[in-house]
Amino acid sequence: MSLLYLVRHGQASFGQRDYDRLSGLGKRQSSVTGQWLKGKSFKVTGCGSLVRQQQTLTGILASMGSSATTATLPGLNEVNVDDLILTANPQYGDRTQLDATIAASENPAYSFFTSYRSALQRWTCGKYDIEYQESWTEFKARTLNTVEQVARDLAGESALLVSSGGAISTIVLQLLNCPDSELFNINRQIHNASITTIAVGNQKLSLHTFNNYAHLQGEIQLLTRI
Repeated sequence: MSLLYLVRHGQASFGQRDYDRLSGLGKRQSSVTGQWLKGKSFKVTGCGSLVRQQQTLTGILASMGSSATTATLPGLNEVNVDDLILTANPQYGDRTQLDATIAASENPAYSFFTSYRSALQRWTCGKYDIEYQESWTEFKARTLNTVEQVARDLAGESALLVSSGGAISTIVLQLLNCPDSELFNINRQIHNASITTIAVGNQKLSLHTFNNYAHLQGEIQLLTRI
């Protein structure tokens, strides 16, 4: 049986001008994940094209002592969160205005997730597809297709793939045949640098483990979801 190890990137730089970079904590999460994976062999190692995903994979491989060649798989990229939230909230002209409003709130993280949840619900309902750069249907297809394509070439071996919470939760949603309305509930559980594994057998993918972060529990500060 082949296994796909699907890792969420480490903590990125929430609240900073450039979110798409690992925080110091995110780098530590990547290193600890690599220590846990040390000794495992992967036929394929890859990630999306986002910086936080690439930095996570680099940190994991360095900690494993691996010099594996990595593949860039844009199908593992996260949904464009700016597109989701700003399309659902046209009163904000751009992300700068939105961020300023969120930063001024009593609990910025809660305010962001409230906006994100509402935007996800609008996006996944399917009524406004034409308004988005990438529709929900398109996102579902490209994330699942990416892991299916990797799985076809494993021939009993394993793969290590780094992605993001939205993409991983969308893949899990489809493997479990959950209703689209459950996306946020799945997404909000996924810890940074957690590992979800997908079993490959008889040309079929099935969820093996979900959101395993046991390797991070030795350092309580590493348990983050934002």
